[in-house]
Amino acid sequence: MDAIRRRILLGAAAGTLTGTGALTPMSSAEAQTANAKRTSIIVIGAGVAGLAAARQLVRAGFVVTVLEGRNRIGGRVWTDVADGVPMDIGAGWIHGPEGGNPIATLATEAKARTYLTDDDSITVADTVGSDATESTFGTGQNKFQAALASVSTRMKQSIPDESLATALGIVAPNVLTDPLSVFHLSYDLEFDTGGWLETLSARSYSNDSKYPGKDVILPDGYKAVPELLATGIDIRLNATVTAISHSDNGVVVTAGGMTFNADYCIETLPLGVHKANRVQFSPPLSASKKASINVLGMGQINKVFMIFDKSFWPTDVQYFGFQSAVRGRYNYFMNYRTFSDFNCLVTFGFGQQGAYVESLTEAQLIQDITPVLKTIFGSAATAPRRAIRTSWNSDPFALGAYSFAGVNSTSQDHVTLAKPSSSRLLHAGEHTHELYRATVHGAFLSGEREAKRIISAVSPSSAMSEPDRLFNWAESFYPDLLSPRGTTTLNQGIYTYRYYSSTNVFVGVDDKRNVLFLNAAGLLQTVGKIDDYTARIVAAGL
Repeated sequence: MDAIRRRILLGAAAGTLTGTGALTPMSSAEAQTANAKRTSIIVIGAGVAGLAAARQLVRAGFVVTVLEGRNRIGGRVWTDVADGVPMDIGAGWIHGPEGGNPIATLATEAKARTYLTDDDSITVADTVGSDATESTFGTGQNKFQAALASVSTRMKQSIPDESLATALGIVAPNVLTDPLSVFHLSYDLEFDTGGWLETLSARSYSNDSKYPGKDVILPDGYKAVPELLATGIDIRLNATVTAISHSDNGVVVTAGGMTFNADYCIETLPLGVHKANRVQFSPPLSASKKASINVLGMGQINKVFMIFDKSFWPTDVQYFGFQSAVRGRYNYFMNYRTFSDFNCLVTFGFGQQGAYVESLTEAQLIQDITPVLKTIFGSAATAPRRAIRTSWNSDPFALGAYSFAGVNSTSQDHVTLAKPSSSRLLHAGEHTHELYRATVHGAFLSGEREAKRIISAVSPSSAMSEPDRLFNWAESFYPDLLSPRGTTTLNQGIYTYRYYSSTNVFVGVDDKRNVLFLNAAGLLQTVGKIDDYTARIVAAGL
């Protein structure tokens, strides 16, 4: 780089030059005018839906700010650690990793370890500890499947919707008392859907879709997925949103006692938060959205992680079932030893039992579960050293586990919740996906859907220039160095550049397509031509 250009850039970094070509600091008014040229978007929620939307929008060159009420990212995807054991407090499986499931792709991109589960690796004990034979287990499963087929036939008639419990009581009352059938109703159905028989729609409980393939566990934790998505995103933690105002001119969001203005907003509040009216919308949500929020259900499922000093169970069996006298309570156990060295079992509270589990202290849980363990595994079973439960129903940022089809709901309710409230306020989240509700991939796809909606709505005149594409790629690749993201692109003389105030560095391009980097110490480097980065920029989706 010639001495004159070096002098100009170094002078600009010191703020001492104002001649032609100098990179002078902007006044406040100039900054506001320049920022107005770049579309700004607020994403509410740093769960998978919000992060998916933010990532795609950042890659498209928008200025994106994510507001998250918690002190962490991930939403209902959260890996905690106790005694060295990674525990997926929320989502625990990639359901159907084949057929293009985007979460499987992300797990690969994150280089996360995976373990393919075997649902056939299961033993099921009765209330006195005797394991069901393959024949009796199959008989119970057949009764369960036949009963659901009868319900399907019944609901094809022109009759009002009813709960699954009511429908089963009419077409196959025996399955509600047969222990093995009840076990299947709980672990196969109540766990899968998130609801419980008395609240699930007999007509719509299974009107969603699934990706093919056996479920996959991430032994080191599902956190790898949101951590990957969050790379390079401007996320404000501890920013609890309380109000959203929108008009054709933009949005105003109140969070953490502060006001945020943007051109667009994508809110990803969980269904449970919507049901509780925790956020004030102005204008209010439409009557149709409120009706869909009310008619859809929010599951109460919780987990209990039990940690032991040593294992007393068959370590090569994936799952243990129990024909519990109370449907949904401690009737299904996942064995950590099949995919790790940790002496850990995970049991659940399905349906209404999720709320019961959440009401107990750790000492009460240990007292409650230990007799079940002794029934299943015999006298060798010991009380767990730790019993750590989840608490999704009392989590103010979730207020439940995941959505399900309540009585009188249809897939159209998910479509209704996915519709934008205006040209500037959009909605995402697992409950807004009519095909893949209650799943991480549904959340991800909903976030991408709304990002694409904004991208398609923005005027082609807002398309990014080559320098902007380069700067956005560099910001995502070096998020700590080039901060804050989304800073204004300026043009002065022969230079197009961005200045990053947090680190006091410049990245620029000159009229000969040279890419320039000026560090905080005043060292100027030419780091190639724009063309040298084109392949990497395209690979990043920019």
